[in-house]
Amino acid sequence: MMTEDEDNITETLKAPPRLGKDWGTGFGSGRTKLFAHFDDFDIMCDRAKGITYIFHQCDLDCTIHHMEYDKDTQRITVFTTDGQKLDLGTRIQWNIRPYIAKEQYLIIMRTKDGRAIEGQEVHLRMKAPEIEGEEDENAIEPIDIKF
Repeated sequence: MMTEDEDNITETLKAPPRLGKDWGTGFGSGRTKLFAHFDDFDIMCDRAKGITYIFHQCDLDCTIHHMEYDKDTQRITVFTTDGQKLDLGTRIQWNIRPYIAKEQYLIIMRTKDGRAIEGQEVHLRMKAPEIEGEEDENAIEPIDIKF
């Protein structure tokens, strides 16, 4: 028979809640994702040809217009032709960042049973860094009044 104190000890030894499987959910959580799970796609960089591929097996519910890579958050935002902004679904891993951190065209390839079915070329832009202290065009200039 367990005492009341022993019950409290077993409760405190529970596993912590899951933190997510997208290599850092903090920056993209709350935004709609292009791929529901990071297992739904794979990124491959062909260094010899200088081409980056995103392979996926699921159907996409949108048409991609372009993508934007944010070096600060290591995330890709997907811009669709109907005006949506979606998160790719993961932070870009450290070993891929040097190859994806430049303006280029990506090949997004749908596969089935290890074979390419269809694909498209998508422009990847770099997000402009936000400059601290940058002046706002609509800001009102202070007036120096002398008495």
